Amino acid sequence: METKKLDFSTTLKDAISIGLKNAPSVIAAVILWLITIWVPYINVGTTIAITLLPTQLAKGKIINPLSIFEGKYRRYMGEYFITMGLMIFPILIGVIFMFVPAIVLSIAWTLSYYFLIEKGKNPIQAIKASNDATYGSKWIMFAAKLVVGIIAGIFLAIFQVLCYAIDVEFITFVVMFVLYVLVISIDMAVNASFWKQLKDNVE
Repeated sequence: METKKLDFSTTLKDAISIGLKNAPSVIAAVILWLITIWVPYINVGTTIAITLLPTQLAKGKIINPLSIFEGKYRRYMGEYFITMGLMIFPILIGVIFMFVPAIVLSIAWTLSYYFLIEKGKNPIQAIKASNDATYGSKWIMFAAKLVVGIIAGIFLAIFQVLCYAIDVEFITFVVMFVLYVLVISIDMAVNASFWKQLKDNVE
């Protein structure tokens, strides 16, 4: 099977269209996650749900913020933690080797949690599947994240300056919070585009 390469322009279009369309739902989901992050056991399920939001965004539907509380996510707690552990230590070792290997591994394993739960693979299979699916697309993924990050950073800086000029703390807090969550939504949309374009590279 020929490996499909990520399309840069499609990724940027998805980042805007998917991210903006789902921004209110993502904002609500993130707020609910932050409110309940201190609740033991529940916080594991909501964290897994937040991690997997890009797979739901990739389906083109408006997500339901309350879906992060569904019990189905907690059943993957063990596999989720094992996958996290298997990825964290090699990435930390990569940091020792002047950061570049860590960046490459982080990009290569971006889809690991998605393969773990959406495709029902075990932790090692999920990590390998992500590495295989992103083969040949890592630089495009890096460029897409970089461009979106720079654009988001510029907008955040502009609005921050405007808010400080108004000098009303409550308005500043609300505006910056909404903008930060909007950035999160767009970042999730980028990952959703990665998943949508590359998931079929691995059976």
